[in-house]
Amino acid sequence: MPYLVLVTAVVVLGTFIVPVLLSCRQASSGAQGAFVSHGHVAPGVIQNSSIAYAIGLTTLAPLLAWGITGEFWPAIIYVAFVGLGLSLIYVLRRPVLQFLGDALIHDRSTTVHEFIARCHGNDPRVRAVAAALTLFAVSGLILCQMLGIEIMLEPLLSGSSSLTELFIAAVFMVVATCTFSSGHTGIMHAAQLQLGLLYFGLFGATACLLYLQVSELGTTPARGTFAIALIAIVCAVIHFRRRARYADTNLIRFNWAVYGTAFREHEPVTLRLLSRFQKILNALVGVLAVTLIVLATVVAALELYIEGAPTVELASVQDSSSVSTMTLISLILLPLFHPIVDIVNWQRLAAFAKIRDWECFKEGQWIAAYKGFCAAYAVEVPLVALLICLFGTVAGLTLAAPIVGDVSQAFIVRLAAQENSVAIAVLSFLLLVLIATAVSTMGSLISAGLFTIRFDIVPMFWPEPTSVLRRAAEEVQATRLVLAVGFVIGFGTLTAFHLASVAFESAFVRARFLGLMFGFSSAQLPFAPLVLVPLFGGASGFGTVTPAWALAVLFVGGAIAIGITTVGVVVGYESSLPWAVPGCLGSATLLFVIASLLYRRTAAGQ
Repeated sequence: MPYLVLVTAVVVLGTFIVPVLLSCRQASSGAQGAFVSHGHVAPGVIQNSSIAYAIGLTTLAPLLAWGITGEFWPAIIYVAFVGLGLSLIYVLRRPVLQFLGDALIHDRSTTVHEFIARCHGNDPRVRAVAAALTLFAVSGLILCQMLGIEIMLEPLLSGSSSLTELFIAAVFMVVATCTFSSGHTGIMHAAQLQLGLLYFGLFGATACLLYLQVSELGTTPARGTFAIALIAIVCAVIHFRRRARYADTNLIRFNWAVYGTAFREHEPVTLRLLSRFQKILNALVGVLAVTLIVLATVVAALELYIEGAPTVELASVQDSSSVSTMTLISLILLPLFHPIVDIVNWQRLAAFAKIRDWECFKEGQWIAAYKGFCAAYAVEVPLVALLICLFGTVAGLTLAAPIVGDVSQAFIVRLAAQENSVAIAVLSFLLLVLIATAVSTMGSLISAGLFTIRFDIVPMFWPEPTSVLRRAAEEVQATRLVLAVGFVIGFGTLTAFHLASVAFESAFVRARFLGLMFGFSSAQLPFAPLVLVPLFGGASGFGTVTPAWALAVLFVGGAIAIGITTVGVVVGYESSLPWAVPGCLGSATLLFVIASLLYRRTAAGQ
């Protein structure tokens, strides 16, 4: 099946490169224009790119595996708490938007690291340490993306680990090159188009899989009937919330009229063709969505009519789960606290804050657009996560025999072994989902890493321009320095991928993959008390600590996260990896509480 993987990769990378190339034609206007947004980025583009990032391969792979094995509790916990975590972005919108607006006006950093530094003494060392932890997390999550897609694709690439590594390295270099050349604006347009491909692949794969299961199995087990009924409901909610608009069809470049409506100039043919492609993609995804809703409803109704209402034994499901208690705790803490400290979310929020003063927004329209963005983000990501798990549940009906190794990989192998067009269609759609999620997430993470380097690392070694005339020339040199540092980090990530691929060639299982995601993501969790308490405290100054204590919180929490992750990767003791999330967050929070009490006692004594 190498040709199928190659064709799918060409389609995905083609739809990723085209918006990037069109965005490259826009002239950048300083650091904010290159690394936040340049020109007019529609709210729908920011929303779709954020959703595409959140539905990354690190989310897709475990959810698919849990669905196949019937382990519903981990998926239910993740779906519930990722919705709550994303809701915090709206709950805490006022102080966050106030900080971002002030930073944009004064041309300062809009990163979460700058927010932490300004809340706790405005020490540049705090910002630098926080930025270093973020770069560790970003590099590690990119590594997880590459390892995850390697697990899925290796059986289809003739079982050759070398060929698979070469393929993934080529995909990474294409994505990195596009990100370096286009900036954040191009990545948002490219990622939101990947979301349309993701929906197209997910709806198509699920519809074909339902047909395949019904035609081969006849009577569906109780959990399969329950999953099919939920598929119809979830797909209907997504489709009608979206109003059949899965990709924003606004042109990459357009101007705003004085009266608040968008009008298009004499745009190049390529831009009009891209807009037409997005409209066609929306129509195709809409057709697949309606087909899936009807098919799932009919199948579930027939099963209910023939077999009666299914009974789902929740207790037996819980007892059969192989997920450890510490993993379940991590599945609560990580999705709850990570979104509000995630650098990608702060970069997207800065892009949203930058369009606030556009003339196209009348009184209250920007606030309505922001509420719509937050609502879609907090609702749609859990729904898609649930749909992926339900897809896995239906897929698991074909894997009755005991599975040795990764169940997701085994499902792909059995699909490839079937000599019928429906199985090939399921595999093609699934490959589209896998590669699209990996590409969009890697692009967002690379862009966020460059964003961090430019605003939090480079200023420590690059003096501010002494005159306005020299600002443009020095900004060009600073951007080149950012790209050079990004290239070094990218090369290091590729090297780590090769070493990890060799080390885990015969022992890389789902528990270790999930543990790696916990370990690398937890590197940003020390930010949680330093961010959340000032956000809830507002202008009262509650929850402020000295720079020394802030550094201590970051050092202790980061050391625990990096230490546990390193031990788990080097020694191969994957059962320790889930401890990174509660260990890091708990130690950072405890130290922050102690620092806050001492700070308040000292202030009261003065």
